[in-house]
Order: sequence, then structure tokens, then C-alpha cells
Amino acid sequence: MKKYLVMFLLVSAVGFAQNLNGYQYAMVPSKFTFLKEENMYNLNLLTKMYLQKYGFETYYNNETAPDEFVTSNCNKIYIDVLENNNMLTTKLKIVVKDCKGAILATSEEGTSREKEYLVAYNLALRMALDNFGVLKTHKFQPTEKSMGMIGE
Repeated sequence: MKKYLVMFLLVSAVGFAQNLNGYQYAMVPSKFTFLKEENMYNLNLLTKMYLQKYGFETYYNNETAPDEFVTSNCNKIYIDVLENNNMLTTKLKIVVKDCKGAILATSEEGTSREKEYLVAYNLALRMALDNFGVLKTHKFQPTEKSMGMIGE
């Protein structure tokens, strides 16, 4: 029984990686919900840079973007970062959603015990991004479905 469960989980993990390969674009919010200001602690910029490193064309939700990006909501993923802090630890998790709001992938929590917020948030986000294998294996491969979504 355990062997089948492990096999199922392995196949599911590979399936997630393949799902993200159909997406060319990523939208990062200019302000995460748990922060008070846009790009506070440079977390939004850091997220955008990591996604570009992994092959996504990335834009903030409030910046001017190409027509193809703007007109096709289903050819992009939406990134969110969730906070789960306690008194001594900063914890961040990355959530990747599609155009319908369905969760495609969730990272492991990145944690930091630093006391200074700037350092703690950056370390926790970097840890979450570095350990997010689904993003690291991204390589855009246009599919008939993704090509048909352009212009919708």
C-alpha cells in the first residue's frame, strides 16, 4: 500500500512540473497582502527576479505589459506569498495559481530566525524560492491549449 502511495505522489509531483511548462508569463503583485507598502523589504522585486531566472516573462500587476500578456489571462500564473510568522520565526510560503484561482503548486515554508525584518523576510523568501523545485524545472513549451488562449 505504501509503495502505491509513494508512486502516486511521485507521479503527481512530475505532473505539477509539466503543468507549469505550459505557462509563459507570471504576474507578481506589486504589494503582497501581509505587507503595508509596495515592494516592502524588496520581496516583490526578489520574487520577480527569481521567476525571470526560471524562464518566466514576469510583470507586476500595476505595470505596463505587452498586449499578449494583458489579453490572455490563462497563459500566465499568478504568484502570491503567504506569511505564517510566530514570535520567534519568520515563515513565508509561495503559492502559484492559474487564471481561475486554482492552486497549481505550493512551496515549502522558508523560515528565518533573524530579528531584523528586512533580513528575515529576504532569507525566508529566498529559502522558499530556492527549495521550490517546480519553478526550477520550468521550461516554457507552448501547447495547443496555451496557444489557443492567446487573444481570449
